[in-house]
Amino acid sequence: MDIEDNHNHFCIYCGARIDAGQNFCSECGKPVFRNEVKVKIIPSKYNDKISQLEQDYDLKQSRAKELVEKLFDPNHLAYEKFMNSINKSNNLFSTQLDIAKKMAEMDLNENPFVEKEIEKKLKTLQDFIDKMEDLINELIIHMGSNKEDDTDINNLFKDMDDLIDSVKDY
Repeated sequence: MDIEDNHNHFCIYCGARIDAGQNFCSECGKPVFRNEVKVKIIPSKYNDKISQLEQDYDLKQSRAKELVEKLFDPNHLAYEKFMNSINKSNNLFSTQLDIAKKMAEMDLNENPFVEKEIEKKLKTLQDFIDKMEDLINELIIHMGSNKEDDTDINNLFKDMDDLIDSVKDY
């Protein structure tokens, strides 16, 4: 990757200012020396883990939405409750994922403190995936049982809301 230097440049022979794109000094006529900087981007050791978490979550949340659409009429209150919870979880997961990606990009020196914080973010992202998996399991159980008792699903909603609130507080 090349990075174009955008600093003020001066002729090394006479000191005259050199404008961008100028190949010869306007004062002394000498050729302008351009030093292109080559930058090698070193990928973070966390990139693969972050990508895997992102794929896992996308798969789980799409499966959860699919089950909600199969189980509930869009006009039903439970449908809206489930979809709102999933969407709220999606937004927060996306925010936390972006933060984890930025932290991983910035950790070039493998600072132990930063690595510990990245590990915490990855744990939080995994918690979202686990809760989405729990939701999927409860929806499947609910679909198979046709029972009127929604205690397990309501407890799961409470757990998801607690997770979302704890991440917001963090």
